Amino acid sequence: MKRFLASGRRAACLAVAFILVGSGAAEAQVSGEIRVRVVDVGGDPVEEADVRVVDLGRVLHVEGDEEARFERVPAGEYLIEVESPRAGRGIRAVRVTAGETVEVTVTVSLFFHGQELVVSVGGGTQADLYTPSHVERGIDLRASAQTSLGETLADQPGVNSSYHGPGSSRPIIRGLGGSRVRVLESGLGSGDASTTSPDHAPSVEAMAADRIEVIRGPATLLYGGSAVGGVVNIEDGRVPREIPAHPVIATLTLRGGTVADERNAAGRVDGAAGRIALHLSGLYRKTQDYAIPGLASIDELHPPGEEEEDEEGPEEALPGILPNSSVETARFAGGLSYVGDNGFIGVSFLGYDSDYGVPGGHGHGEEEGERHEDEDEEDEEEGHAGEEGDVRVDLRQRRADFMAGWRLGGDFLKGVEARFGLTDYQHFEILVDEVSGDRDIETRFFNNEWEGRLQVEHALAEGSRGAFGIHARNRDFEAIGEEAFVPPSSTLEFAAFLFEEFSVGRFGLQTGARFETRATEAEGVARRRNDRGFSASLGGVFEASEAVSFVVSAARSAKLPSAEELFSNGPHLATRVFELGDPELEPELGLSLDAAIRIGTESARTELSVFSNSFDGFTYQAFTGEEEDGLVVALWSQADAVFTGFEAHAEVELFHYGDGHFVMDAFGDYVRAELTANDQPLPRIPAFRFGAGLGHESPAWHGHVRARRTAGQERVAAFEEPTDGYTLIDASVGYRIFQGRVAHDIVLSGTNLTDREARSHTSFLKELAPFPGREIRLTYQLSF
Repeated sequence: MKRFLASGRRAACLAVAFILVGSGAAEAQVSGEIRVRVVDVGGDPVEEADVRVVDLGRVLHVEGDEEARFERVPAGEYLIEVESPRAGRGIRAVRVTAGETVEVTVTVSLFFHGQELVVSVGGGTQADLYTPSHVERGIDLRASAQTSLGETLADQPGVNSSYHGPGSSRPIIRGLGGSRVRVLESGLGSGDASTTSPDHAPSVEAMAADRIEVIRGPATLLYGGSAVGGVVNIEDGRVPREIPAHPVIATLTLRGGTVADERNAAGRVDGAAGRIALHLSGLYRKTQDYAIPGLASIDELHPPGEEEEDEEGPEEALPGILPNSSVETARFAGGLSYVGDNGFIGVSFLGYDSDYGVPGGHGHGEEEGERHEDEDEEDEEEGHAGEEGDVRVDLRQRRADFMAGWRLGGDFLKGVEARFGLTDYQHFEILVDEVSGDRDIETRFFNNEWEGRLQVEHALAEGSRGAFGIHARNRDFEAIGEEAFVPPSSTLEFAAFLFEEFSVGRFGLQTGARFETRATEAEGVARRRNDRGFSASLGGVFEASEAVSFVVSAARSAKLPSAEELFSNGPHLATRVFELGDPELEPELGLSLDAAIRIGTESARTELSVFSNSFDGFTYQAFTGEEEDGLVVALWSQADAVFTGFEAHAEVELFHYGDGHFVMDAFGDYVRAELTANDQPLPRIPAFRFGAGLGHESPAWHGHVRARRTAGQERVAAFEEPTDGYTLIDASVGYRIFQGRVAHDIVLSGTNLTDREARSHTSFLKELAPFPGREIRLTYQLSF
C-alpha cells in the first residue's frame, strides 16, 4: 500500500504542477463574458433555474428576468446547461471571443430534456456524438436503480445483464461482456474483480450516481482495446468540480419494495466555504430473498458421466422464493476541492461494503467429497469437503481519488485534466452451513490497483478540437483458497492516445488512435508476458438537414489477453466449470463498423444503428468434453468470430397541453454472434427484444407504462440449452411538490406486473435463478 501511496503522491504533484503552470498561462489570455437568459417553451422567463458553464464547472442561480453573467471566461467553445426544477432542462453551445460579450437565450423544456450531455467521450450532447449513447440521471435513475449495475441498465437498447442474482450483474453491450466492457467511475476503472467471474459484483452503486453514461461503438477505444464492447461511466460527484449555486444543497432518498422486502436510504450534502467545495454522501440497502413466480430449480446440473437423478427429480426451492438471494450494502463517500474560475483540484475517499448471496447452492461435487473422505477431521471441518451450502460474498473496497482540471484558453492548448485513483479491494466467498448456519471462508480475493490518466485538450485550427494524453494502470491480483482458479498475478499497462475532430459546414470528421502495452506475470509461471496493441478509429457525420443526420464510423481494436485468460487453472464453481487458461494466447484483433441515422425535430427523436464487429482470434471459453474435479473443463481458446446486429429507439410527442406532454416511445435490439469457421453460435448471446410505452410529463405529474418482449433464444452453443421468451410490463407514476427551494418527489412504480416467470439467456444461472416476480416500489426524495 505504501508503494501505491507513493505513486499517487508523485502523480498528483506532476498533475498539480502542470495545471498551475497552465493556469498562469490562462490568466495571461484576454477573456470574454457570457450572459444567459432563460425562458420556457412559451418564451416567458422561468421562475428559477441553475445555469452552468459545463466545461468550467461554474454555476449561477437565476430567478425571473435575471441574467446569468459569467465573467473572465477564457476564449473557446462551451456548453451552457440550464436546469429548472419546474420547467425542465436546456443546452446551448456558445463560442467566446477574447474581449467580447456573448449573449444567449436558452429555452428549457420537460420534453427530451434538452438532449443529455455525455462527458465520457469528449463532452457534448448525444446528438453531436459519432457513436450511440444512453444517459440515466436524476430522480428517474434513483427510482429505477436496481441492486446491481447490470440490471439497472438492462432495459436500454443494446444493453443486457449477466444476471448472477440480484447482488452481482454486469452490463453486456451488443453481446459482449466481461473484460470487454469497461466500468468506470468518473473516467477511471472501478478497481474491483468483477471481470474475473460473473459472481463478482462491480463495486459501484447506481442509486448514488448523478448520471450513468453508456457508450457503444468506436469511441470506446479512448479507454483501450479492452473496451471494445462498450463503456459504462458512473459520475457521482464525490470530487466536487464546482461551487454550488446555494451554500448547501442536499438530497435524502428513501425507498421500499415488496418483492424482496427492500429497505433503502441514501443521503447527500454538497456545500462550499469560499473557494472550497465539500461533498458527503452515504447509502444503506437491505433486501431479503426475493419472490418469484412458482418454483426455482436448484438442481446441480450434473455433468455427463454422473449418476442419473433419482425418480423424485431435482431438488427444488420453496414455492415463491429464491433462496440465498438477499443483499446488504453500505456506501459512504467524502470529497474536498479547491475551485477556481477556470478549474478545480480535488480529492475524495470512498468506502463500499456489500454482502450478497449467490443463488443456486455451491460446493464440490460427490466425486471430490469421496476423494477427501480419508482426510483428517480438522481438514474436513475447515474445507467442508463434499458439503453443499449457501455461498455468500462479503465484498469490501476502499478507494482514494485525485482529480484536477483547468481551462487554459490558448489558441492551441485549451485545457488539461488529470485523474488518479488508488483502490484496495477484497472479497471473501463464504460457505454457510445448511444446518448450523456457520460461515466459513472458502476463498479470498484481493485486488490492489492504481490507475492514472492525463489528458490535454487542444485545437489545431478553427472548427476543430482534440485531445492527447497518457494512461497507466497497475493491478496486483491474488486468490487464496478452495476456488483459487487464478494464480497471483501482476499486470502493468501503459498507453498513449490521441483523437481529433473537424467540422466543415455540414460535414464532420473524427479520428483517434491508441497505443498500449501490457506486462503480465503470474506466480509459478516462468515466462513474463509482454503484449502490445494498436487501436484506431475513424468516423464521419453528414447533416442532411436540421432534422436528419447520418453517422458512419469504423475502428480497429486490439484487446490484450488478461491474466485470467492466460493463467487460469482450477475449479470455478460459480460457473460450474474447471477453467484452464492458455499462456500462448495472442492479442484479439477486431474490426468494428457502425452506421446510424438520426432524426430529431421538436416533436420526435429517432435513432437507428446497425453494427458489425469482426474478430481475428476472438477469445472465449470452449468446452473440451473432459472433466476435472467433477466439473466440465472449459479452455480459454481463440477463433475468428463475428457479431452483427442493430439497435433502434424512438420518442414521439403525441400532443401537449400547456406544460404537459404525452409521449410514445419504442425500442428494439438484436445481435447475432457466431464463429466464422463453422457458423457455430457463441454462448449466452441475448435474444431479440422489442418494446413500446406511453408516458406523460408535466411540472407536477409524470408517469409511464411500458411492455417489453424478449423472444426465445433458439440459437445456442454446445452444452447450452434454449431459453423461452417472455413479456414484462412495467409502470410508474410520480408527483412533485414544491415548497420554495424544497422539492418533494414521490414515485410509485411496478415491475413485472403480470408476475411472469422470466429467465435470462445471458446468465450462467438461468436454470437456477429466474428474474424477480411482481414488485411494487415506493420512492420518496427530499431535495433543497
